Amino acid sequence: MTALGNNTKKNRGGCTHVSTSSLVRLSRAVLLLCLGFVCSATARGSTADCSAGTLVTVVAHLDDDLLFVEPAISERLRAGWCVTTVHLIGGANGANFAYVQKREEGSRLAYARAAGVPNAWDESTLKIAGQPVYQLTLKAQPRVRLLELRLPGGAVRGGRVPLALLWDQGATLTTYPMGRGELPAARYTRDSLSAVLREILQDATSIATLNPDTVPFIEHPDHIYAARITRHLAQTLDRSLPIGYYTTYPTGNWPTTLFGDTAQRKRDLAASYFSVDGGDVAHVFGEYQWDGNWVLRNYVRNDTNRHKVQDFVALPSVLFNAGSNQCLTSTGAGRAPALSPCDDSVGQQWIWEPRASYAGNQHNAALVSASTGLCVGEHDGALAEEPCEEWKAAQRWTPWDFGLIFTPSRRCLGEEHNRLHIRGCASLTTRYRWSAARPTRATDLRLAGAMYGDVAGQGSPSAVYVQRRPDGPGFDIYVQTSILQLSETPDNWYSNAVRFDSHATEPTCNADTLCFDSARFLVGDFDGDGRADLMVATPRHGGTAFWLLKSNGSRFLEPTLWFQSDDNISADHAQQYVSFATAESPSEKILIAVLRSDNAVELWTVGADRDGHIQQTKVPGAHRFTSDVQILSLRSDRQRFTPFVAVESADKSRRMTVTQFGFDSGHWSIGETALLPPLFKRDTTRITNDAGAEMSVVIAVPHLAGPGGVDVWKWSVARPASEPVFMKYLREIRWQDAAPTVVRDAKGTALFFYERADAILTNTLFTSGNATLVRYPFNGNDIQGMPTGSFALPAVYSESLWLERLFQ
Repeated sequence: MTALGNNTKKNRGGCTHVSTSSLVRLSRAVLLLCLGFVCSATARGSTADCSAGTLVTVVAHLDDDLLFVEPAISERLRAGWCVTTVHLIGGANGANFAYVQKREEGSRLAYARAAGVPNAWDESTLKIAGQPVYQLTLKAQPRVRLLELRLPGGAVRGGRVPLALLWDQGATLTTYPMGRGELPAARYTRDSLSAVLREILQDATSIATLNPDTVPFIEHPDHIYAARITRHLAQTLDRSLPIGYYTTYPTGNWPTTLFGDTAQRKRDLAASYFSVDGGDVAHVFGEYQWDGNWVLRNYVRNDTNRHKVQDFVALPSVLFNAGSNQCLTSTGAGRAPALSPCDDSVGQQWIWEPRASYAGNQHNAALVSASTGLCVGEHDGALAEEPCEEWKAAQRWTPWDFGLIFTPSRRCLGEEHNRLHIRGCASLTTRYRWSAARPTRATDLRLAGAMYGDVAGQGSPSAVYVQRRPDGPGFDIYVQTSILQLSETPDNWYSNAVRFDSHATEPTCNADTLCFDSARFLVGDFDGDGRADLMVATPRHGGTAFWLLKSNGSRFLEPTLWFQSDDNISADHAQQYVSFATAESPSEKILIAVLRSDNAVELWTVGADRDGHIQQTKVPGAHRFTSDVQILSLRSDRQRFTPFVAVESADKSRRMTVTQFGFDSGHWSIGETALLPPLFKRDTTRITNDAGAEMSVVIAVPHLAGPGGVDVWKWSVARPASEPVFMKYLREIRWQDAAPTVVRDAKGTALFFYERADAILTNTLFTSGNATLVRYPFNGNDIQGMPTGSFALPAVYSESLWLERLFQ
């Protein structure tokens, strides 16, 4: 390739730029200027005040920062920091230069949106440590700059990995062209790349990168090597710096961590980027496809560059099977691993150890038990733990992104009939999906599916569920009436379309916009007219806005602001909203559990007083509950007593406590606390009220013996010293994909499960399948063993789950 040669000059700061005369000769259509830049090689722009700090983010691809590091970047920017993002890879594996430019265009649009300014940038090609680097500085906010190295990318699921070849095997890489394509490409060795990144990192007061301590193809090889290179060079700096390592692909199956305005802003940025890169934003606003999975999740391991480690550190984790709700467990030398209930023991800790191979080889890792140090080998389709041998083909596995595990014979590891199973890798369901986090998204007890209430005013409950929209952050509301007979098909009762503008500089979801990711939902008769309505709670003005969607019997009307709380009921700290009725008023009220700074929970109510004025009131003396509390509203035959139960974790064993409290003749009181038997643990128990019995609850736990399913128990809150009573084993229900609710009318009672069908997934999906409503007749003391109705709904299960509680 042609060097820049003598057609360059240095200014007084030492920053080398291509001369104007050279650019004219190379491309008359392009004139690159070094604007707003004090010219040492890594100095900030002349108008940029970086006194608050500088975050330097080093990632592989031009969406890694937006999907995995965010919201750390935009939060620092809003706090007055300078942010420098380094993209090592241009385009994607094998892409042409036009795609490199397209991805950079998408990145510009997203960062301009993050800064809230027009999408106008100063462009320059400067030299850092003697190498040309393409720099973009945001004109209206020069604290933002992007540095594009434009190295060739590697394959995500096996194949050549140029960055690994450079770092591990001394290869020399040729970049894509510099400038807008009119300037020659650069050539990088390990030493020259190290010199460039070390210079860039000199500006940092904090560093962010991806996860170095994993193996392909759990995460993209480019992700891993970008992080290893960054950590290695950060350790050579002469001062202590915080550094964060962000997990990428696996988080799509982990519990969500972002909510409210933070979640909405991140989804805006990702959608702006993908409006350019691909042009389709539907997968960003969804929750079952890849990019949509990652938007609401942010997992970082914080460290310091003074922590000297090798390029790779083997970190043990569980292997949680999403289909059986169990963990892979070591059984000792000569035996096959087995599935068993997760117990956090060392016997359920596993390490993926890299094996010597060329970069991009799919048979690249050994599965090692942390308890025995033995490797799992495959021999004629059978597994056994055995001494590790570096070159033994039977011990070379391929862990895959999106939760698949390929055995050494290229078959898939999974579960059938509650036992470990190996089979061909076609037509797989969640039974062949694995996660390094427990509970995973499938077992996240904060998520809810359907709500139930008499929205039609016919004296019989309906099922109400909310569906994400693919065209933006809004939602649709569906109702299936007469569910005890299941004779009706669901109808769309309200469409809440929220227009997404990829070029906007303001957030799509403002204080008066109802958006799915920041909304919480309640069903109740809040105006006392005999029909249940839908209430939507959203963050607003530091508190919570309560928007009433009144039912007219066949549709929900346009939302009206029912009540605006002050910051004592902050949506960012509201653990749960629960509707309840009292004898004093036909209109239902709302009980809110709010997390305090000391991790205790205080209770507030919002509802109409005797004069009909809606107001908020603090419940006196009720702040004994902790952050993981779940509150259920019960029923009582005592006319003036409104009972609740609070479900919490007793201790580190995660056993459950249940505390009765209530509203009695105008006064709040807290009753006894009962400790449930060890079977009932907080993270494997789903609990619902009995909807009409005298202060009792229904409990669903995994059936861990035999082929799986759900065990259903009943417990009387009125008799806290009593033991839960076993009712029925339901073989066909999968605990981790089913939310139970008891509903009743004058004609009967049923236990309903809002669940996901066990659908076939492609290898780039963590979760999918239609939502299904399943009904089991229930007489209060017994449940029919087989359902009397199982009806697929026009909804993707993962698209209709909403956050009921903030904390697990």
